[in-house]
Amino acid sequence: MRIRAILAIVSVFLVIGILGYTAFTWEAVNIVKDREFNELIEAGIQLKVEQSRSEFQLALLVMGALWTLILAKKNEAKLVLSDTPELLMFCSANLLLLLSSWYHFSYIEDIAYIYSIAGGMKGPSTIPDVLGSGINNPYRFQFWCLLGGVVVTALTLISAHKLK
Repeated sequence: MRIRAILAIVSVFLVIGILGYTAFTWEAVNIVKDREFNELIEAGIQLKVEQSRSEFQLALLVMGALWTLILAKKNEAKLVLSDTPELLMFCSANLLLLLSSWYHFSYIEDIAYIYSIAGGMKGPSTIPDVLGSGINNPYRFQFWCLLGGVVVTALTLISAHKLK
């Protein structure tokens, strides 16, 4: 029981740490430099969009694994929601994974908006700098929330399978 309580405390501190990181490192998107739009810039943006999509799919997969603990059969390892440490770990993991998913959608929306602005401009082909500005915030935060969610999910699985 003591080890599970320590795992729950670690999980809560991970959530607080990641939320604190996102709050204190958020960059405002007030002034964004323009970059010349070419194939290399487009390829870089597409790589980040694909990476974001892969991280989103991983978040869904991990969330599915986490929820199988709730739906487990009678003789299998199961998550007990009346057990405070397990409930804290379960909620912490879900919060981080849901935030990771939300940041994915936010990032995709921002990139689509930037492309729409760039497509409507007349003159030389430029695009706002999405790789080095605050527009990149959701992409970075998606990764950190996913990483934290995976770690807390692993702690939850260890608690449910090994420490009962």
